[in-house]
Amino acid sequence: MTKKFRLAKGSLATFVAVTTVASALSGMTLLQAQSQTYTCTAPGGFSELLAAVPPVIPPIVLASLKTVPNPVIPKDIYGQPAIRADLVDYIANLSAAIRLGKALFWDMQAGSDNKTACATCHFQAGADGRETNQLNPGANGAWDAQGPNRPLTAFDFPFTIKGGPDNDNVVGSQGVRKSNFGGINRNGESTTPAADSVFNVNGVNVRQVTGIQAGSVINAVFNHRNFWNGRAQPEFNGVNPFGNRDASARVWYVGPNGPTQIDIHIANASLASQAVGPALNPVEMSAAGRTFPDLGHKLFALKPLGLQNVAPTDSVLGSIADPNKGLTTTYLSMIQQAFKPKWWNTTKAIRLSNGSYTMAEANMSLFWGLSIMLYEATLVSDDAPIDRYLDPAGATVPRPALTNTAALNQVVSRLAAEGITVTVDDILTGLALFEMPAGPPPSFPLTTVLSSGQLGALGAISQGGTGLGCAGCHLGAETTGASVRALTAGLEPGHLAFTNAGLDMRMEREFWKLNWTPPGAISPVPQGTDAITFDPSTYATSVIGMSGAPTQPPIPLPVRTYDAGWYNLGVRPTADNPGVDGTDPFGSSLSWTRLFQALPDPTYIKVPGATLGCVGMNLATQFPNELLNPVGLPLLSGSLRKTEETDVAGSFKMPTVRNIELTGPYFHSGGKATLGQVVEFYDEGGDFDNPTKHPSIVPLMLTPSHARALVAFLLSLTDERVRVQQAPFDHPSLTVPNGDSTPGTDNMMSIPAVGRYGNALLPLRRFLSNLDPFYPIP
Repeated sequence: MTKKFRLAKGSLATFVAVTTVASALSGMTLLQAQSQTYTCTAPGGFSELLAAVPPVIPPIVLASLKTVPNPVIPKDIYGQPAIRADLVDYIANLSAAIRLGKALFWDMQAGSDNKTACATCHFQAGADGRETNQLNPGANGAWDAQGPNRPLTAFDFPFTIKGGPDNDNVVGSQGVRKSNFGGINRNGESTTPAADSVFNVNGVNVRQVTGIQAGSVINAVFNHRNFWNGRAQPEFNGVNPFGNRDASARVWYVGPNGPTQIDIHIANASLASQAVGPALNPVEMSAAGRTFPDLGHKLFALKPLGLQNVAPTDSVLGSIADPNKGLTTTYLSMIQQAFKPKWWNTTKAIRLSNGSYTMAEANMSLFWGLSIMLYEATLVSDDAPIDRYLDPAGATVPRPALTNTAALNQVVSRLAAEGITVTVDDILTGLALFEMPAGPPPSFPLTTVLSSGQLGALGAISQGGTGLGCAGCHLGAETTGASVRALTAGLEPGHLAFTNAGLDMRMEREFWKLNWTPPGAISPVPQGTDAITFDPSTYATSVIGMSGAPTQPPIPLPVRTYDAGWYNLGVRPTADNPGVDGTDPFGSSLSWTRLFQALPDPTYIKVPGATLGCVGMNLATQFPNELLNPVGLPLLSGSLRKTEETDVAGSFKMPTVRNIELTGPYFHSGGKATLGQVVEFYDEGGDFDNPTKHPSIVPLMLTPSHARALVAFLLSLTDERVRVQQAPFDHPSLTVPNGDSTPGTDNMMSIPAVGRYGNALLPLRRFLSNLDPFYPIP
């Protein structure tokens, strides 16, 4: 969320460098320099503008997801799905690989208990929709007024009321009962129960529950890293989630002298890195001690999806669906059709520390990760009502007037059938609130909402606008700043210049205080600031003048660096969960920022940085009306310093908000049950004022009508194909554990198989039996 603070047009500004410095762009190396003084003589100084004037820099307006290329499954010259160039060495047949991935993803036999598939935690719009035994005791390890195997109710939420009651329990996903792996036998898998001091009722084990929400796999193909803490790396090593971080990871291939181990590094494959995590996790799917070769050995002896029904009209598996149960093939045959022979074609046994396996069994993690990645890459929901409304505009700015709002009527009609009143103007107002940046100080409360496109009765302007700036973090058509596009090419104005100059888009450097007086201001400096000092060797910045008068003493402006797309929102105290500030199994930080700071000399890594706006400054550059540093980039851009301040503690991946209506409860802790509670959270500036909370999380002072408009817009992001489970979101049947009927006995919830045409009679419902999404907004 690189802030580019904006100024009014039409004013005159001058730039004065009191201390000149030597600089060079070669390799983005900034020579050591003394502090400099910058002044802005535009009215109001830096980052000040009149409320009636739109920002100079165009916002990143929302666009249809159809405008975003699929980073895993590209299209060929005929517009058909193709095998990505770097996967040709692995994948023999794309369709066969997707079939294999869908079967593995939905197969309950993959769990050590034969009841737990990947889909068990991802059957509801790609997320988990269960309501009983979904609680984890949270950071304090205690069951705060709740307990294991307890059904959730609407009265439990929100878990935290700012300044009031707080419950640190987490709504996670129930996995397997605690057990140890004993081996594979003709009946499947041998396991031994293990005592569980946390997840038990009167000494009887119930299913363990994860300590974090299960994110949706729909549209996860656009994520640069996966999992809330980003541990699923962009590179897939064929073995586990940790990519290049694990130097020991090896897969097998058939070399000239037979099976040989090699290391692989498949880029832009975070979905594969994510997929291989839960399968062996002793909380989520597996008995402790099971390996991927064990899982392969088990599945190769079983009928694929043998415990489940597959619709004959299934968009992927229908042609091989058995009328009774499962598929009319074997997993080994599916692997041989999907993957090149070099990864499985040998009769020589592979001897590992825990036994002897076939090469196909030994490479099960490779097949599992890549095939599930390719299946999940088809789960793109790019046909929501808002996509249809935005389709004609493409991704252009300023957005052309969009007069045809017929696509949005579907949202109005669907909600009306539930007795919920929403208008098209509500949705369009919510769109403007979401995508337009915050106005000048005092930024809130909003009195007028301006949009870069048609906005119902509120009209339109050619460029810019004022709103809440949600899209600054929920960036682009993907609605997340943690996307592949955002963290490689960049989406915001000027990002092309950053990438061309070799800056690392995975990090950002910002001013870390925006809430100057008056309340509600969004500004990097106090109002009226017209002079600052800046030290390019440390990025230290201070206000030395306000409205021409010197400030005594100078006001230091905090500057910090963090992982782009990962934010501390004040959902929970930072100490509860480190998020991306955690470590991998090898002792290294999950955060790019901290990982690179641990290098002997991190200064060769260049970080994009924020700037200050000043009308008329640097007009002939790629960053007009912005204050630039000596190398011609926004002020805070430059080398990563080993000791500079960072803000990654307690930060989590910014999730997409597509289909968010169907994926409650919300946030990584699951502590909010409705979208109205989510909006209330942001309106209050978060629940906890953590030291590392992002500075843009400030009280919004929303009116009820603006809060309702924002929720109405979020409802327009629901793709009807997801809601009624039409292809590509159709699936085999699933029997899902949903708490214990009595301790030790699963209460199983049946989810029927659905074919390509979906099931309009059984649409997905919102959390807790269709809670009112607006509650508690009046």
